[in-house]
Amino acid sequence: MKFLRFNFCHPVKGNVHLTLLSKDTPKSQHSVFDSQETNLIEVPIDHCEDGKWKIELDWEYENEFFMHKKEFEIKAHKKIY
Repeated sequence: MKFLRFNFCHPVKGNVHLTLLSKDTPKSQHSVFDSQETNLIEVPIDHCEDGKWKIELDWEYENEFFMHKKEFEIKAHKKIY
């Protein structure tokens, strides 16, 4: 399984937004994350098709709001026989 991993300095709860940028009609997905007692967030990307994507994380910590945005690309691994 493929993941995007984010390591925080403290436990966090928030939202994940994934948007496919490389198609004429952008596709978007939303989910909620909770690192519970760890500092690690793993966002699964196995279901994401090939192309350019944008991930946005937003969360609240100690009454302050934070956001992280990053673009990434998924490329198919072609097998050569």
